Amino acid sequence: MTKPNYVEVTSTSRTTADVTSVVLRDGRRKRLVFAPVLVENEGEPGATVRGELAYYSKNAADEWVRDKPFDLRTLAAGESVRLDLSSGELLKLFNCVAALYEHMADAGFEYGTKRLLPVDAGTDLAEILDSISTIGRDDQVKRVLGWMSRQDSEQLTDALQDAEPEISTRIVIATGLARLRGFLAEAEAELDSSDEKLWQEIIERNAWAIGQVFSHPLVVVKREAFLGGKSIRNTGGNNADFVLRNQMTGNALIVEMKTPATPLTTAQPYRNNAYPPSKELAGAVQQVLQDLYTLRQSYASLMGDRPPDFRVFKPKLLLIIGNLAREDDVDRIRSFELFRNSMPDVDVVTFDELVQKARLLLDLFEDAH
Repeated sequence: MTKPNYVEVTSTSRTTADVTSVVLRDGRRKRLVFAPVLVENEGEPGATVRGELAYYSKNAADEWVRDKPFDLRTLAAGESVRLDLSSGELLKLFNCVAALYEHMADAGFEYGTKRLLPVDAGTDLAEILDSISTIGRDDQVKRVLGWMSRQDSEQLTDALQDAEPEISTRIVIATGLARLRGFLAEAEAELDSSDEKLWQEIIERNAWAIGQVFSHPLVVVKREAFLGGKSIRNTGGNNADFVLRNQMTGNALIVEMKTPATPLTTAQPYRNNAYPPSKELAGAVQQVLQDLYTLRQSYASLMGDRPPDFRVFKPKLLLIIGNLAREDDVDRIRSFELFRNSMPDVDVVTFDELVQKARLLLDLFEDAH
């Protein structure tokens, strides 16, 4: 497979840079070429590309040589010069100029020699994937990935399937690392937050983080899911923060979330340095148990005659609440640990534990990489 030709940009002065010429019309003995120049234009900042059209011919040594330019000043009155471009030639010219304007808008004028990878609607995706590892600049990689994000998913799938296995593996690893780092950066910054909606949004975008708790392939069915329980007057009813399902078995997982700022234990010990669960923790446990009870009662009517979104073989219950770093001594942590491990039906995980699981997964990825 032939890789795309790189385009070189070489600065020729403080404000200009030559760009690899584009062959618009390629004949056996004659060519029509567009030679672009990038300019840093202080007077008109948006006007950053200029260029010229020129014919080249092959000489006796079989080399392309620029034809002698015609001096328009020699035209007599009533004479003119006409240059016709086909639709394909004009499209090639347009794509070249548009890409150069986009490059100048993204990167600005740079000194020295830079190597760019041209990416346009006609570039074969498999060729681009095959070239990513040889690109030396982050902004070029970002432009390639941005172009990929605008392509049809089936095309991406086919190209990845046809690409070298090492390329697909690199993309998968890079995607996983980016996702983990993005989640950790956002989650660690909000470990003192008392905004429950904010954390619901973070988890909705990163449902895989919940999968790390159970080591099962999980997918979000519904956020703020209605589980039933309304009266004949259409009042009451239970909503869970999330309902997920096991992708393999369909079994449901009900998730309730509080915030990292929610206390896990009471302010004062009961006796013998034993701290009862806080009112918020005890209430949240009861809430998720009530969710399960309501779902079992209402499941048949919720699903109706359509194929069910999930099953209720033995639904799992998850409560995400609090932050262990806020429990400032071993007695509190021990009391919390004894309480949550005494409940066979509800898994209680703190927000900092969820983040730490993601951190361990990132370390595993980085060590393997």
